Amino acid sequence: MTKTTMMLFSLALVLIFSCNTSDPLDQPSTQSSPKKEKPESLNNLTEKEKQGMRLLKRRQKATQEALSVKEKNMTSPYKYLTTTDEYPIFTSLMSRSILSKHIHSAGVTVLAPVDKAFDDYPYYKELLLPINKEELDNFIAYHIIDTPLEYKEFSVGDSWTVHAGHSLSLSTKGGVNFNGAHVRSGSVNTDHGMVIGMDDLVYYPKISH
Repeated sequence: MTKTTMMLFSLALVLIFSCNTSDPLDQPSTQSSPKKEKPESLNNLTEKEKQGMRLLKRRQKATQEALSVKEKNMTSPYKYLTTTDEYPIFTSLMSRSILSKHIHSAGVTVLAPVDKAFDDYPYYKELLLPINKEELDNFIAYHIIDTPLEYKEFSVGDSWTVHAGHSLSLSTKGGVNFNGAHVRSGSVNTDHGMVIGMDDLVYYPKISH
């Protein structure tokens, strides 16, 4: 092998090794970027800070509920009841009564029983029968006071006269009770009257089967 050939061979080897050996600076970095620090865990909060968080959540919930009420129709007790899902059974009966117009326009207080109140009166659907129309109107009349009353004003009275014409007693022993029916705290103020929730029926009608 000639000296020239040997030199060419050596140069070739140098070129081969230089191509296969890469500069570490040219290699993409595989080192991951430093992790971001996580925010302090809620478990590390002081009791005072936790109480503040709970208070904030309660305020947010109250705000959401207030916005929900505003979305309902607040023109009158009738409009409110027909646009809320709080008293569906009572609302279905009220809507079929001749007194629905009176509830809408006369500035009254409606004592609206929740659905569970009808558990003790399973015959309420029969009030919708034509034969029981008079008793349906009488039932609704017992749940109307012909003046707008906020809960606080209503709960300090000794008695109130309902639209049916009877004066019914109110007691505050063991909670506020009207004619023996438990009254829920709070009231809904509409443009033409009030709505106060009831856990029981004020009056149990006698119907024809």
